Parts: sequence; structure tokens; C-alpha cells
Amino acid sequence: MKLKLTFSILFALLLSSSCRKTDIGNPAYIYIPELKVTTTQAQGSNFIPLPYVNVFINDNSVGVYALPAKFPVLQEGNVKLEVYPMIKRFARDGIVHYAVMQPYGTQIDLKAMETDTLVPEFSYFDNAEFPWLEDFNDNASSLYVKSGTIDTFYIENDLSISRDGTPYMHIDMGTGDSWFEIESQDLFDLPRDGRDIYMELDYRSNAVFAIGLYATSNSGVIAVPSVSPFPTDTAWTKAFIYLSDETINTSSDTRFRVYFRAVNATVDNPHIYLDNIKLVYRKG
Repeated sequence: MKLKLTFSILFALLLSSSCRKTDIGNPAYIYIPELKVTTTQAQGSNFIPLPYVNVFINDNSVGVYALPAKFPVLQEGNVKLEVYPMIKRFARDGIVHYAVMQPYGTQIDLKAMETDTLVPEFSYFDNAEFPWLEDFNDNASSLYVKSGTIDTFYIENDLSISRDGTPYMHIDMGTGDSWFEIESQDLFDLPRDGRDIYMELDYRSNAVFAIGLYATSNSGVIAVPSVSPFPTDTAWTKAFIYLSDETINTSSDTRFRVYFRAVNATVDNPHIYLDNIKLVYRKG
């Protein structure tokens, strides 16, 4: 009887404990309305909209947020705060740290029910390597038309179209059935060890086109898998194209050429605009 009574008391205490609400103090708030990116002349355009951030406080992530963002933090006092730039890789799932850019770090004094506003400033790592930068700002291009129904493209600077007020590349495919293949003039030596390699670019298009690599070695030329941006009509979009899977474990004599191509039979007057093309990775 005493044993049954003891178990009954313990059960009642556990049930009472599990039902009791946990007291949570008043949070502090952090507001991130926007961010900034700084680049050197050797790193190309700083017009790099980064749509997400991962926020760490005292080395612990408190969440990934789409900007602008205001969020509560259940900590007070002076803390170490780090903000990591995050991207959505083109044609891939998930949001990942843009590993060629370093995080923003600071100390911040959090107070309950008060809001601290931050504008993180990001930059590329000092060891970021840029084998190719093409922004068309010198009214020239390191691309050429390899083949197609068109024989040229245009470098223009119509401010009503330009992404950032600077020249851009315009591909006018004409009317009716049309196609083209445009390539980089240079071959690029890219890492083959699996480290992150990205191609950044801004594009605007009312037709589907493809972006890919030709792997060139003593064994020949192979087209590696490409990605196909969908039409954006009159809107510009920033693409972060992940290339590491295409270069890993290739032979030591392999070099890579970038291509853009399209086949159109359905869109009237297809137009494609490109700007701020970068190949970037971090030196080992």
C-alpha cells in the first residue's frame, strides 16, 4: 500500500511538472533591413543582391532569414554576433552559405524589448580568385558567336534596360526559328578538388537559354551538364551557378570554356541580356 502511494505521488509530481509552462523572458530584437557588398576593382561589380542571412550569436545559429528581417533573441548583454551571406544556388535545392564571401562580425549589447538595427557588410575572402570577369563596361566582350542564325550580339547601355546603369550584352535572336551558341574566348583552369566554384551573372530574358561548360583536354572536348534559366520577361535576376560537380576529378590537363546557347521556335522577338559575369573560387 505504501509502495502504491509513493508511485502515485511521484506520478502526480511528474504530471504537474510537464504541464507547467516554462517562463520565457522578454526578448531583444535584431532588425536587418538590407546589406552591403564591397568589392575591389579586381573583383568586379558589387551589385550582388544576397537574399538570405544566417545569424550566429556566440557561435550558435539563431536562424536563417530572408531580408528584410526582424527577429527576437532570447539573450541579453554583450554578445558576439556573426552574419553569414546565404544564397539559393541555381537549379539546386536549399539555401547555403556563399562560401567565397566572408561573414560580417561585430559585438552587440542586447537589451530586452529593444531593437538593434544592423546593416551587415560583406566582401569576398582575400584569397578569392577570379579567372574571368566580364561586365562589358569597356564596351567590348571576351565572348564570341561560335555558330547560329545570328552572327553578332550587342554591347548597349540603355538606362531603361540596364541592371546597374552600366553597359550590358544584348542578344537579339530575330524573328522566326533561330538559334545560337556563344562561347568565352578563353579557356579557364578551374579547381578539380571539389572546392566551391561559382559563376555569378545577371540575366534578363523572354526566352529559355542554356549555360554550360566545355571541358577541353588532350582527350577531346566534352559538354558537361548545363543549366537553363527560365524567362524573366522584363526583370533582371542574379544567378549563382554551382560548378564544382562539373569540374571535380577531371584530368589535370582539362581546361573549361563557358558557353551560352538557345534554340527558339515559339517566342516572337526573343531577347536575352547578360551582365556582371564572374567565375570565382577560393585559392587552396
